Amino acid sequence: MARPKKLPIEVEAKQFLEKKTTNLQPPKPMTARRQMAAMMAAALLAKSSGPVQMSDIKREAYAWADYMLDDD
Repeated sequence: MARPKKLPIEVEAKQFLEKKTTNLQPPKPMTARRQMAAMMAAALLAKSSGPVQMSDIKREAYAWADYMLDDD
């Protein structure tokens, strides 16, 4: 199926890139907690068998990160 002939492809591509770059937000800074949570999420996903809820993985990863970074 061919795309409809509305705009030249170069103009369409330029508009698409401008739209994509103007909606970007700056990345959040990488804190020790976020880095630890990312490592924990990778470990939790590796040990899981079957489908998992992303919210459960995120919650558990941050719980482990907080535990690991606790200075008790």
